[in-house]
Amino acid sequence: MSTDTAQQTTPDRSFVERIDAWLDEDMSIRRALGVYAVLGMYMAFLLLPVAYMVMATFTSPDFLYSTQLIPSLGDLTLDNYVTTLSRGQFQQYFINSMIIATATTVLTLAVGTLAAYSLSRFDYPGKNVFLMTFLGTRMLPLVLILIPFYLLMFTLNLIDSYLGIIIAHSVGGIPLGTWLLKGYFDDIPESLDEAAKMDGCSQLDILVRIIIPMSLPGIAVAGFYTFILSWNDFLLVSILSQTASTRTLPFGLQLFQSQNSVAWELLLTAATVTMAPVVLLFAVIQRWVVEGLASGGMKGS
Repeated sequence: MSTDTAQQTTPDRSFVERIDAWLDEDMSIRRALGVYAVLGMYMAFLLLPVAYMVMATFTSPDFLYSTQLIPSLGDLTLDNYVTTLSRGQFQQYFINSMIIATATTVLTLAVGTLAAYSLSRFDYPGKNVFLMTFLGTRMLPLVLILIPFYLLMFTLNLIDSYLGIIIAHSVGGIPLGTWLLKGYFDDIPESLDEAAKMDGCSQLDILVRIIIPMSLPGIAVAGFYTFILSWNDFLLVSILSQTASTRTLPFGLQLFQSQNSVAWELLLTAATVTMAPVVLLFAVIQRWVVEGLASGGMKGS
């Protein structure tokens, strides 16, 4: 009877405690299956529109305007890619995007690495203010500075030029790149710097031979984000570019739209071509990007 009384007085475990027990390390297989199931549904929800867009680029225009969800073999064609890539302006926009994004990434990493090393290793008046100012530039909507920025570029005769667009993109990329890289540099013990100085290394030698090789994952993250920032930009290009010689791919998507109609099959194909270099770049450097994001360097402290 005492046993029955004890069972009655013992409260049932709460729902949270049951979840904790379910997620206990002793049930790692069940936990892994549950986590991957949730992640799989989430990724399917995100990637399904992208997958449909890519699939639609290999179909005829009739498929897009039909009620079919899955194309038949007769609907498959490469005509959309042939038509899109054969347009001279679109080819020029692709070349412009590659030149501008690559140059912006190189410039941002060069300046950001030096700035991050200075902020990480040296103490001087106003360093914290300077760092907070870097962050503050990322908090302002870009629309607020479009007019003064345009007037500045016009005064410097940089309108409709590669250099003007590269500088504009670098202005937005350098603060982010510097903040990210500073976090990685802070994680490298300064004792290595002291040991290198005893061996006769200068500050530049320390940066090139020690800091940069040990921070390659962080540099990959900063470079990847900078490349995406420049590659996907439309707003700055729309005001700084005046002719097809400097316009980029996001602006080039308008080639497939007219006042009265939209060539959806060509527009989707152009969007897929625009997306492809970023996906391929991530596939190449994803090991360093994942390592960089997981190493904690984004704290920027």
